[in-house]
Amino acid sequence: RHGTSPAPDVLDQYLPERGGVFPLSWKKVPLTNVHVSAASALVKKRYDPEFTVDGSCLLPLHPLAEKHHQRASLVQSGSISFSASYRTVFYTPEAGGPLHGFVEDDQALMLKLHLAEPLPGIAGDRRLTDSIIDRCVSVSSILQDALRNEEMASDLVIVPEEFGITDNDAGVLVRILPRRSLVPLFSVYSADRSEPDEEPLIAELLRRRFGSNRDDAAEALGDLFARPLIRSVVAGFRAGFSLEMHAQNTLVSLDDDKLIDKVWFRDIEGVLLFNDLRLQRNLAPLLEDVDFLSELQPTIPASRYFNRNVDHDLGRVFAGVLRSLGACRFFNRNHCRLAEKAIRRVVRQAISEGE
Repeated sequence: RHGTSPAPDVLDQYLPERGGVFPLSWKKVPLTNVHVSAASALVKKRYDPEFTVDGSCLLPLHPLAEKHHQRASLVQSGSISFSASYRTVFYTPEAGGPLHGFVEDDQALMLKLHLAEPLPGIAGDRRLTDSIIDRCVSVSSILQDALRNEEMASDLVIVPEEFGITDNDAGVLVRILPRRSLVPLFSVYSADRSEPDEEPLIAELLRRRFGSNRDDAAEALGDLFARPLIRSVVAGFRAGFSLEMHAQNTLVSLDDDKLIDKVWFRDIEGVLLFNDLRLQRNLAPLLEDVDFLSELQPTIPASRYFNRNVDHDLGRVFAGVLRSLGACRFFNRNHCRLAEKAIRRVVRQAISEGE
């Protein structure tokens, strides 16, 4: 119910808060024309039958891409609702359709879909290429392994991207999420566009936890809100990875006591690898023999990306939280200053701990 980013009129119907549910169209593609990427042979064996019908592969189409295909050549199966990212949708299979019965009752399917054209008013390339799905599937598995024994990753969960398929004008990456309340980070502090005078969620959480004690609430924002987020970013770099943890890629599960229970990172496409960092920490280099290494391993120093992840990605989140709490008058100026000091202290501590 809390706000998302503004959208051009053509996309307004797909805003998550509209609650729209749309049929999903699929196109049939000869099996010889598709590129498949799977985390393992076992994963491929599980997924392949789900997308194969009468000797062809079924590929899902984003609703904005349907106009490029002959309607008679498409089949409809299942329904979708939109996440905060316009090419990422929640998919509900229909009986006998692709991925029906594939996940447990406590799981949900999320599909990242190919878009050949730029979205109106929104910058960025949203195509899914063979190289992108290979990179996402490979890095997803390796990143989870790399963080498994990292102490600073105790609050972090990587949403796996186990399987992907592409052809020349369609593609899909499959994610499996727990069927539980996960909130995009920006929705924690953004106002509801339909109810702009309503308090943001972060104010509700702090009130439940601290009542009318605003000083304690301000001091606690460092430990209860900033700490799990900055530790997750630092954990990534300790393992040699830059995690693009901006407010859309990052989901959180909330808790009345801890505020943030877990941090869920859901988009592997922006992850970068720094093997020089791994070597500095006596860790073996990764993915040195893959074709997409140049896309995964930038020439710009890791410190530049670390500063971006902290100052730009998380810095904008922290600034947004304080601005939101001030705008709704939950915090006054003194409370905002207290909270900013607490956040800065925790960020410095986490960085020092990670060195």
